Amino acid sequence: MRMHAFIRRLFPFLLLTGAWAVPVRAQSIDPLADAKQAVVWVACGTSQGSGTVINGHEGYVLTNGHVAMDIHTGTIKPSCEVAFADISGRPQIYYRASVIRAVFNEKLNQDFAMLQIGAPIGQTALSRPYPSAVTYEFPFKGDRVHVYGYSGMRDRLLTHSGTILDFVAGFIQTDAEVNPGDSGGAGFDDLGRLIGIPTRIVTLTDSQGNETVYYELVDIRAVMTWLDTFGFNEHDTYFTHADPDRYHRSAVFITQDNLGCSSLGRTHAVSSVYCIMVDGTRLAFPNDLTFFSWFPDFSDIRLYDADALAGYRLTRNATFKPGTLVKLRTAPQVYVVVDVFGTLRWVPSELRATELWGPAWAGLVRDVPDEFWINYTIGQPLEG
Repeated sequence: MRMHAFIRRLFPFLLLTGAWAVPVRAQSIDPLADAKQAVVWVACGTSQGSGTVINGHEGYVLTNGHVAMDIHTGTIKPSCEVAFADISGRPQIYYRASVIRAVFNEKLNQDFAMLQIGAPIGQTALSRPYPSAVTYEFPFKGDRVHVYGYSGMRDRLLTHSGTILDFVAGFIQTDAEVNPGDSGGAGFDDLGRLIGIPTRIVTLTDSQGNETVYYELVDIRAVMTWLDTFGFNEHDTYFTHADPDRYHRSAVFITQDNLGCSSLGRTHAVSSVYCIMVDGTRLAFPNDLTFFSWFPDFSDIRLYDADALAGYRLTRNATFKPGTLVKLRTAPQVYVVVDVFGTLRWVPSELRATELWGPAWAGLVRDVPDEFWINYTIGQPLEG
């Protein structure tokens, strides 16, 4: 039966702000009741969505890229506001906020942004640290998930619960309802740990016109992987792991993780991008996926005259960043890249993969085209 997928991104709504009373915040014995205090109303320009405070001391707020950016031009919106809710779930204490980092790249399934809370708007404010959420990167299919967000024009923090259906290409698929205005909000597990960001509604239509609807959250690990393109474990600047030792356990296999580019370059005539080395050589990035495993965007690429670029001797292709899970497109074995030269270590079992990268590990695997497999060498397999 042929299926057609229709994806409806949760483009935010325009809402008006107002003045409210100071909320009363108290610790409870319900982890979800405590966690939802970190979910904030977000507005950037004329777009409204939701967000989650992930660092209460620094005021960092995680949301969707399409909330903080104009996705048609790729530009970041110049001003945002965030608001904490009162006990009824309505936005109450407002702050100005700035966009620290943002990306919207549908090809790579990247749709996230980091805001930072600034000055309060009005006479009332919360003392720092703000309520914030910790992250958990190891949920399983069938686990419960609770979606929080400021849905649509109701301007109120609401929740819908369901189960995790699957993990696919950086998304968590769920039957927990997601609505416009929830964009950038929180997907919590039963313990109030942040596992994903509500992002999309997906409608599948079969040849008879029957529709199946499910919802997608950005997997929190995909956000961390993107942040780490800015620097080694850069995500730790923003996030607090519920289980930091387990999350970082796979890093012990990485022996080298700095590509060593003095600059990134291409010519006017050819789109191929090169890593220019200090020793007068260059590496070629064989495709976009390899490039984006190392760098967050193309903003640092310099244009070179063709003769000037030819002066740098081409030595080899760059390989995926160490820590990336890869497989040959035409074979099932999965490997982890452990150094900048493309040395691979075989992951011997699904149990070992789940132990190191969580139940969503298969969605993290990158296919290497057959013609680029010769760039890699096979080392010792991982232990058991």
